Amino acid sequence: MEEPPRHLLQAFLAGRDVSCPACGYNLRDLPAAHCPECGEELVLQVGVAEPRQAAAITGLIGLAAGAGMSALLLAYLLVQVVVYGRYFSRIDRFFAINFFGALVEGTALVFWLRHWRSIRRLSPNARWALAAACWGLTAVYFVAFSVRVR
Repeated sequence: MEEPPRHLLQAFLAGRDVSCPACGYNLRDLPAAHCPECGEELVLQVGVAEPRQAAAITGLIGLAAGAGMSALLLAYLLVQVVVYGRYFSRIDRFFAINFFGALVEGTALVFWLRHWRSIRRLSPNARWALAAACWGLTAVYFVAFSVRVR
């Protein structure tokens, strides 16, 4: 990608209050292509007004729902055993399904967040397919919990 000429950046900032994206310093009438406050290099570029993030957010919510549910159920188990000293039948199965759910969904959630930009660059169909897969993973966890822990 070709870098735009610096004079265009200076012309854009002439008489205009614009904050540095890194530190918030007012760049009005900036004579150079670096922020005087933080030293970051500045470029003038075209960007999407509203990035299409619906699929990425949908997938994030799906994974967070499964990870959150399994973590809450593990916390419930901890309170029942440690605080109240209660043991119930199938406690091993309850722990295993929720621990595995928290591990899988939590790992997928971290992966999703670390690859957020890459996911947003995919085609719309690929993004929605991944979002559906996230909800599918959570649905599998909920079904496994419902079937295995009765």
